[in-house]
Amino acid sequence: MILKVAAGHYHLFHRVAPTIAKAKGYFSSETLDVALSATGTDVKSLQALTKGDLHLIIDLKSPVALQGKDRGDDVYFVGGFLNTYPGILVGAKGIRSIADLSGKKIGLREPNGVQLTLSSMVLQRAGVDPQKDVTFVPHTGSSSFKSIAPKLDQGLIQARIAHSAYAEDFRNAGYSVLADLKDYLPDGYQLRGIAATGPFLQKQSEAVVGFLKGIIRAYRFMKDTANHPEMMEIIRNSDLEFEADMDQGMWEEEYPLIPGIPADGSINRKGLEVILQEEKALGRVSQSMTADQILRLEFVQQALRELERASNL
Repeated sequence: MILKVAAGHYHLFHRVAPTIAKAKGYFSSETLDVALSATGTDVKSLQALTKGDLHLIIDLKSPVALQGKDRGDDVYFVGGFLNTYPGILVGAKGIRSIADLSGKKIGLREPNGVQLTLSSMVLQRAGVDPQKDVTFVPHTGSSSFKSIAPKLDQGLIQARIAHSAYAEDFRNAGYSVLADLKDYLPDGYQLRGIAATGPFLQKQSEAVVGFLKGIIRAYRFMKDTANHPEMMEIIRNSDLEFEADMDQGMWEEEYPLIPGIPADGSINRKGLEVILQEEKALGRVSQSMTADQILRLEFVQQALRELERASNL
């Protein structure tokens, strides 16, 4: 079967797992031919999914999925993609506390991405109003030390969320790590998941399980650092391209977001609940909505059972 699969985000990282699954034969072993594309935005992804133009979305943002479900879209999360965000909030030299950010500029990669949400959460808990007390500056590049440090030194921004992998680099260079997101999100943060519609799940359950088996194998391949050279060779031989604002040095070793990928391919329910409560507080979904309404985890559970059975043969 040809599965029409898409990422919503243009970032290369969002399409690496299915690219690996194709290159390693994980999908073909399930008799699947996966056609991979990118829609450009999560809203476009959800629209294409509900119209039947796509079968699966591999990186649907949780707030978009929850809002769609609450509106009546017949959409479900069947697996996970990013189940947490390993990040830190870094301050420029001389900034010693979150309170010091009042009146300052905070960098973002995108205008309305997860960094805005998480930066706002950290500021609010410290009594700094993210809507009145700071200015957010989008399009400030990758979340790496190499990308962020010059912008802090030049005064373009005074703080920015970076990947946790660079915490020691910042500290050793004299910058302050103002917050570690794992202290704010001990149960994780279900950023994005794999989504499908109810009708497709009913008609093509075997294909969905097969796809999830391939993705789980790809996730595990990515999470094994010994596979990094082969992963990079697969990327170089694919049609994936590094985005213009990407610090390509982030790929020299384990990419900093790989730890957020679930080895079991499933959803972090507690992390999804965190986002659901945020959406309720913002009035973007109804108070009666529950996580169970959007979760169909029987497919990923079946995929795990079949993979375990095969490994024991």
